[in-house]
Amino acid sequence: MTTPLIICGVDERYAHALQTLMRSIAAAHGPATASLRMRVIYAELTGAARREIANLAARIRLGLDFYEVEAEPEHPVGGWLSPATYLRLAIPEAAAGAERVLYLDCDMLVQADLRPLLDADLGGAPFGAVRDAHNPIVGDDWALPGHEALGIPAGRTYFNAGVMLFDLDRCAATGLFTKATRFLNEHPDQLQLWDQDALNVAADDDWHRLDPAWNVFATSPLTELPDFVHNAEAGPLEDLLADEAHAKILHFAGPNKPWQDSYPAHSLRERWRSFAGAI
Repeated sequence: MTTPLIICGVDERYAHALQTLMRSIAAAHGPATASLRMRVIYAELTGAARREIANLAARIRLGLDFYEVEAEPEHPVGGWLSPATYLRLAIPEAAAGAERVLYLDCDMLVQADLRPLLDADLGGAPFGAVRDAHNPIVGDDWALPGHEALGIPAGRTYFNAGVMLFDLDRCAATGLFTKATRFLNEHPDQLQLWDQDALNVAADDDWHRLDPAWNVFATSPLTELPDFVHNAEAGPLEDLLADEAHAKILHFAGPNKPWQDSYPAHSLRERWRSFAGAI
């Protein structure tokens, strides 16, 4: 088997977050960073930003190359997202010839060796993911609230698309990416969480449940925000907070990001910023 690819999708808005992620990968792997390969899918990324990313990769000895998408897909986005969220749907073309791909969002810190995840047994499923910690089931306020019109049963487990390990042959056989793109084109009015919704619909619950430690949301800083509301469907809040101590990948999901001045002063914010360097 060829070395699995790590893939990230980025535009100018998230270029600094990608570099922070890369520094965390280097810290988690030390000399073994040289055994990893990353491909950056990008749109509307300046030459200066690409040079910064490539220079950082060289310094930390992370194999890296770029794949350009000529124009970002014209699909709905809102709030904190940029259109780069849809770049993960270009994975089949960007990773042509690879057997499996680990997709990572940029707003993450890697805190453990990724190689066990890259080699994980998917049990014949087209991909592995982790249940969304804040929106765990279809039919709650955010996860496909229009599920009834789509014929999707309430209560089905809903995954977060920030960490996804793809078996590309199985994805091709099941038509995962084709179905997701078709859903985006045919049901833009049903999108609440954008391409994540489309992938959940396309998967039709055929996905491998990864160890939740591979995608742990940074929840404790959010509890300090005045508008924080805990979704009871996600289980006890104390359990979500306890999971942070065991996170192999820590995910700053949602609209509040640790590089923002409005983000609560918290140890997890300082941990992210310790990898950020000059932004």
